[in-house]
Amino acid sequence: MHRLSYNANGLRNLTVERAVEEVAEAGYDGIELSLHPAHIDPFSFSDNEASVIRKALERTGIEACCLAAGADNLLSEERFEPSLVHPDAAGRARRVDLVKRSVRIADMLGIPLINFATGKRKPEVDPADARRWLIEGITEILDSTDSDVVLAMEPEPEFFLETNAAVAQLARELDSPRFALAQDLGHCRVVEEDYLASVERHLPITPVFQVEDIKGRTHYHEIPGDGDIDFVEFFRILRRGGYAGHVSVELYNHSDVYRHALRRSHEVLTAAAASAESSSGD
Repeated sequence: MHRLSYNANGLRNLTVERAVEEVAEAGYDGIELSLHPAHIDPFSFSDNEASVIRKALERTGIEACCLAAGADNLLSEERFEPSLVHPDAAGRARRVDLVKRSVRIADMLGIPLINFATGKRKPEVDPADARRWLIEGITEILDSTDSDVVLAMEPEPEFFLETNAAVAQLARELDSPRFALAQDLGHCRVVEEDYLASVERHLPITPVFQVEDIKGRTHYHEIPGDGDIDFVEFFRILRRGGYAGHVSVELYNHSDVYRHALRRSHEVLTAAAASAESSSGD
């Protein structure tokens, strides 16, 4: 069965230790840690900081399921730039270095996955060049990091790869056990014609889900229960597919009401999962 987690990017006003405690107190099974200067700065993260996080996880009994490596202003004031498909080779190298740092931090913390994305393709970049640079960058990361950490790519609306199918095709080309798809249920709702069919079709290559609610097809992360996503059917799909990974709530835009977001998300998702189980006929 799946496990519920909460992304710490929605708790950035707290210390990372307190974020772990709040997630545990709200009843979650895990936490998705996130690169952010307030929590994990990839350019200064130390063994001492890693020890504090590991002890908090041990003390609370929850699991760090994933490390989100895609915060918007880690490398520049221009959001998500430079990306893996940036026109400047030095810029792409900076992003590759950041992902490599993320892998090392995940190893320090015993986290099995990192979550990252392609970034946007600038208008002057030919799609064929962007694809070549993307494959070169990911291949370099895979070849130069002696680790079992899986690189899970998340499709993002308006990014170079924005659909599950596009990431699945890349996974076939890379053909690596260390590359997978990180599905985001809300993003599926925004960009896919049949978001639930896409979820089910790509479940076999998905080790982690991010979830939030969506109103209509507008890309704004709503608290579960405040939008139009059919969470009961989503959990039926997970049940049918035997999914045993984490379902991680991502509400980076609700940090000012984090306790409400934590508890309402847990309540709505737990109820939806229970409803899916009771209607399965088991």
